Amino acid sequence: MEPKKNIRVERRRSTFQQIEKMHPYKMLLYLGMIGIAMIFVFLIVAFSFKISKSPFPEAAGLPRIFTLSTFVLMFSSYLLTKAMRAYDDDQLKVLTSSLGGALVLGLVFGVLQIFGWFELKSAGVLFDQEPVGTFIYLLTGIHVFHLLVGVLILGFFTVKAFRVSRDPVKQLLLVTNPFEKLKLELVSVYWHFLGGLWLGIFFYFLFAL
Repeated sequence: MEPKKNIRVERRRSTFQQIEKMHPYKMLLYLGMIGIAMIFVFLIVAFSFKISKSPFPEAAGLPRIFTLSTFVLMFSSYLLTKAMRAYDDDQLKVLTSSLGGALVLGLVFGVLQIFGWFELKSAGVLFDQEPVGTFIYLLTGIHVFHLLVGVLILGFFTVKAFRVSRDPVKQLLLVTNPFEKLKLELVSVYWHFLGGLWLGIFFYFLFAL
């Protein structure tokens, strides 16, 4: 029993040590993501309660365009993963193109969500009438808002990477600066988080509606 207890104590120590060594920006990001996730959990619970008392209109369903937007967002996450690998391999052209591709796909996702709202409206699901409709617009709208924040940050990195790619000296400074890598990692983590969050929302709608 004693060796097992010591192993558990060591694991706890190592966990706390990792937290203590974590960069403050990473800590803030993780806390922010926890807060965002809690907002969506609360909304989904409230949505589940409302849909049990006020069923979704049978004539309306989950907008088909949401399926397309899901694939778009997942591919943008893949491009950001590719961008991180390109940064580690000092491939500035691949880094720039991957960041630009993820940025464009993020914007496309936002546009597709708007088309999805029009599809809901044409099916008679309005924001200010049915409680279920209100929650659908809220969940998707809040997600798009957080995604637009990510788009703005991603746009900044894309422009910076494009400018740096023209200057060999600036390229060297970029790929050897740990803080620049940290910032890119934070953007990537946030973007993957939004992708995972949307997947959860999408599949919940798919089975709940």
